[in-house]
Amino acid sequence: MTSTQCSTHVAPITSKTQSQQCLQRPTRLKYCSSDFEYSIHSPQPRFQRELAHIFPNIRRQDMKRILVVPVIQRCDNDMVGITQSANTERDVKLELFVEWGKLVVDRLRSVGMWADIMDPASGYPIYGAPGASPYPDVQGTQALLKYDIQNTGCCHVLLHPAWGSKIYPSTLFTTAPADILIKVIEEIQRSRSAT
Repeated sequence: MTSTQCSTHVAPITSKTQSQQCLQRPTRLKYCSSDFEYSIHSPQPRFQRELAHIFPNIRRQDMKRILVVPVIQRCDNDMVGITQSANTERDVKLELFVEWGKLVVDRLRSVGMWADIMDPASGYPIYGAPGASPYPDVQGTQALLKYDIQNTGCCHVLLHPAWGSKIYPSTLFTTAPADILIKVIEEIQRSRSAT
């Protein structure tokens, strides 16, 4: 499916996962017929210190402004399983996240803001130089949203309150103010709806 075939829709949802650092509660949108949910968080200082190992080139004063944006896509397959259909869907969800994330990052960068997205497969930034540590999407999202985690041997699986383990988590980071980030996401949604 090409990006011009994407239909989009944005709608906030009610969540019991509010925290003092949550700047935008979980909000759902459609992108290329995929259900996305994002929220915006200003991480606590300890979380910021961990991010310094992931983004080594960010200045200390910029790290204090960093926002963490967990992005969850709803899946048809249970992502706990290792089946051909689940693996194929993981690949599709990865491509959709990267396509959507690049639109957001490119728009923010065009107005002088720093932003990056993580490659959920590797845990390293797509735009910036990798740091000493990968970013764990599941653990990061769990820390911010307080969603449950299922331990499946060597892996942790995030459990969404409505979608269970039929999800694909990923993360966007930016130093843009939350209101500008929301406007950029809405602008992208409007432009995709018009095509």
